[in-house]
Amino acid sequence: MSALLRLDRNNPNAFIGIVLLVVLVVFVLPDRLPGSIAGLSPQLFAGIPCARLPAAKDLAAHQSILGRQAQGPLQLKLTAGVINDEGELVMRLSVVNISLGTVPIAFQADNFVVAEADDNTDGFGMIIQPAPDAGIRARANPNPETYAEGDIRLLGPRQTCVHSLDLVASASMISDGGSARAWYRMRAAGEQQPQSEGVREVFADQGLDILAESVVFSEEVDIAPRA
Repeated sequence: MSALLRLDRNNPNAFIGIVLLVVLVVFVLPDRLPGSIAGLSPQLFAGIPCARLPAAKDLAAHQSILGRQAQGPLQLKLTAGVINDEGELVMRLSVVNISLGTVPIAFQADNFVVAEADDNTDGFGMIIQPAPDAGIRARANPNPETYAEGDIRLLGPRQTCVHSLDLVASASMISDGGSARAWYRMRAAGEQQPQSEGVREVFADQGLDILAESVVFSEEVDIAPRA
C-alpha cells in the first residue's frame, strides 16, 4: 500500500488509473460479469429454482424499503426446449429482479397456470398454442386477497430464479411447431397473515403490488417442430 501511495504522488496518471479500476470493479462488473459468465456457461449461472428462494416470514415487520418502492422490478424470459422423440418438451422461465431491493413474489410450483389464453388470474402463468397433450393447468383459488407467507418467495437484488415446466406436445405442435409467452400478474398488495408473537406491525400489507401495471409478460417465443 505504501508503494502505491508513493506511486500516486509521483505519477498522477497512475492515481487516476487506480481510481478508474476501483470504479470498474464496484459499479460495472456486478452488471456485466454475470452476463459474460452466463454466455460462457449458461448452466452454471442460470439462477436457482424459484421454489428454493427464501420464503417470507413476518412480513408485517420485515420488508425491503427499496423493494416496496421499486417500479416494474421484474423481467421474464421464456426459453423453449426441443421436442424429443417421445414428444416431450421442457419450457424454462427465468424471473429476474432488476431492482436494488428484495421483492416478494407469489410463487407456487403446483399453481402455475398453463393455458391457451391468459386467464386473467394473479400469479405466474404461460400461454401456449397449440395446447399440449399434457401439462395444461388451471389456477386453484384464483385471486386471493392474502397469501400464506410460505407461498411468498423473496427475490434478491439483481437475482434470477428459474422454473421449468414439463409438457407433452400435441401432434400439431410436433409437426408445425407453436408459440408461448409467460406472465406474472399481481393486483393485490396482500393482507397480512398472523405474525409471530411480539412482531410489531410496520407494514400494513404484504407488499406484493410491485408491478407498475399489475402485470409483466415475457417476449413470445417460438417452439420449433420436431426435426
